[in-house]
Amino acid sequence: MLFFKSKKENQEKIQKNIFQNPKILEVNLIKDEVRISFDWNKNISVLLFVLFIAGFFIAEIYFGLDWWEKQEIAKAQSLNDNISQVNREISKIKATADEALAYKDKSVEVGRLLNEHVYWSNFFSWLEKNTLSTVKYDGFSGNTDGIYSLSAKAYSYAEVSWQVKALAKNEFVKNIEVLSVLSGKTGKLKTAESGVNFSLSFELNPDIFKK
Repeated sequence: MLFFKSKKENQEKIQKNIFQNPKILEVNLIKDEVRISFDWNKNISVLLFVLFIAGFFIAEIYFGLDWWEKQEIAKAQSLNDNISQVNREISKIKATADEALAYKDKSVEVGRLLNEHVYWSNFFSWLEKNTLSTVKYDGFSGNTDGIYSLSAKAYSYAEVSWQVKALAKNEFVKNIEVLSVLSGKTGKLKTAESGVNFSLSFELNPDIFKK
């Protein structure tokens, strides 16, 4: 009976303590459970600073890419301008080259004509010096290779012979051949009343007329 009363008294004390100390109800019954709360007033400046730094880097990257793009566009435009300038210069040089080549071709042709003029001038000067005064030429054919044919007229057969010998003795004559000798009147060799027609073929060194 005493034990029973003691137990009852203990329960009454416990209930009394509970009412006297209500904080006992706040005991964390779940192990390791922690209540988390965020203080906006305390951390708003940190958040704003982080957002500012992030925005600054994003803006720097954006403006950096924009600047790089403008630089590349400027380089490309400069390169295109240089290419266009080079193409224009090439066109001018090509036109000048075409004119120069045309002028060169004309110069070569004119030079060839002048050289041939000089050649034939020298040849006829040489022929005149080595022709008897009584012999008259009435036909000529030849080229710059040094092969010539002449048709001429003399007063007599003797003058034909003298003319052939005069040419044959010349140091520049390689060979000479009498092709025909005919009387100017009847075409017979024994008569020479109207003069004698004759033709010659001879070869010269053509280099003597190119100097």
